[in-house]
Amino acid sequence: MSKSHKGEQETTTRRAFLKGVALGGGAAAVVLATGNVQAQAPETPAATEEPKPKGYHVTQHIRDYYKTVAE
Repeated sequence: MSKSHKGEQETTTRRAFLKGVALGGGAAAVVLATGNVQAQAPETPAATEEPKPKGYHVTQHIRDYYKTVAE
């Protein structure tokens, strides 16, 4: 019986080792893939630009359309 118990223990430690290698390899791949990338702040619009109006506003395109419909 002790032989059977020893075989189970070897199998368990071998499995633990292989799981550790697989997880370590995966973690190393993620680290290598990401590299040394630094986050950059998103560009903000220049202060001289006025914010665009929200909602409905009449543009030249809309005026041209109204002319075609009214005729």
